[in-house]
Amino acid sequence: MDDTTHNMIDASAVRAPSMLLKWLRAPFSIGAVAPSSRHLAREMVAAIDPTQDGPVVELGGGTGAITRVLLEKLGYDRLITVEFDPELAQTLRRRFPRLHLIEGDAGELVELLAERGFAGAGNVVSGLPLLGMPAEVQRRIVGAAFSVMGPAGRFVQFTYGPATPLRPAVMRELGLVGRRAGHVLLNLPPARVWCYERTAA
Repeated sequence: MDDTTHNMIDASAVRAPSMLLKWLRAPFSIGAVAPSSRHLAREMVAAIDPTQDGPVVELGGGTGAITRVLLEKLGYDRLITVEFDPELAQTLRRRFPRLHLIEGDAGELVELLAERGFAGAGNVVSGLPLLGMPAEVQRRIVGAAFSVMGPAGRFVQFTYGPATPLRPAVMRELGLVGRRAGHVLLNLPPARVWCYERTAA
């Protein structure tokens, strides 16, 4: 990590809401006790399928660690970030004034994009705490994500657990297959990256 990156992270930590405090208040709505590392962000961005048309949608922008790396790869024109928490949304607006930011519920992704004139997405990258969510909430969010993607769309998710964070029953119901796409030891805590796609017809 160079000095510029180190200073950038230190400054953002001062401005951003305390992730630990937010996690203590609502552990199932905040995915981590600390912002995701740049190593994890790079691993998630590397899992995107660049051949897919349309923007990339990021679910749960948080303090912007993954958002920043997505912007470095895609630019502002190809990224849409959805954040439910008002404080975190304000942090994202301050850090990335040109970001296409939607403050809303990821489970309403189809409506949120349509209301703003977006026809769909090529990939969806999720920083949401999927592992701790009930099956019906997983189904609603991931189902909405695949509703806005084309047939070859890819849903990229990180988890701190050893197995798939998306329940097998939900995967079967939605007709998805999952694979582990990366293991990031240099993250607190260590994380795994999973990719989900539709099963072949």
